[in-house]
Amino acid sequence: MTLKQLQQYNGKNGQKSYVAYRGEVYDVTGSLLWEDGIHGKIHEAGFDYTKYIDDSPATDEYFANFVVVDTLMENDYSKKYWVKWYRKYHPHPMFVHFPIALHLFAGVLDLIFFIWPKDSFATAVFYTFFVATVTGGLAMIPGIFSWWLNYKFAFTYIFVIKLVLSVITLLLGIVGIIIYFENPDIVYTYSLPSIIYHAIILLTTATVIIVAYYGAKLTWSKKGSL
Repeated sequence: MTLKQLQQYNGKNGQKSYVAYRGEVYDVTGSLLWEDGIHGKIHEAGFDYTKYIDDSPATDEYFANFVVVDTLMENDYSKKYWVKWYRKYHPHPMFVHFPIALHLFAGVLDLIFFIWPKDSFATAVFYTFFVATVTGGLAMIPGIFSWWLNYKFAFTYIFVIKLVLSVITLLLGIVGIIIYFENPDIVYTYSLPSIIYHAIILLTTATVIIVAYYGAKLTWSKKGSL
């Protein structure tokens, strides 16, 4: 979207309200702070506010919960095909559902294993957990890329929580895998390695739930709250 095109989305005559910041175009239509395309009775939608915000006490967190609808371009030919493709297909949300579901499944299987300690359950727990850890690590790659592309590495509390818990989940997963590989039979014992292994399985189900919650909060948060 060019600056000229952006100016058409000024919140007037039924138009949506768009504003630009650091090369991204945000839809602020539903925000109470941009009612009828006016913010603070001074600023109008349809403009690039990068310089204004960078020179003010405001931070990147202001736009964290608004949807990025386009990229602000100097001309119609500056938009890269890969940017359009990435935003169209959303690779990170597509990949991240697999490790979240697998971690939860591993946790449920482990609880069943406590009740019914069969070899088949122990094996299923480990391999489900193994795949969850690997796919979780891989999902972090497009996640970090999305963080850069859509939010310019904005350090809001949502991103910090997601990043920290994702790293913790990955590290715990690696520790759990190492423990199992060293001695698969420890899952049947009451030794310290066994306690740590099962605790990791259950703890990572909690961490991915929190990561998923904040991912949904980022995507579906109420625009009017800003």
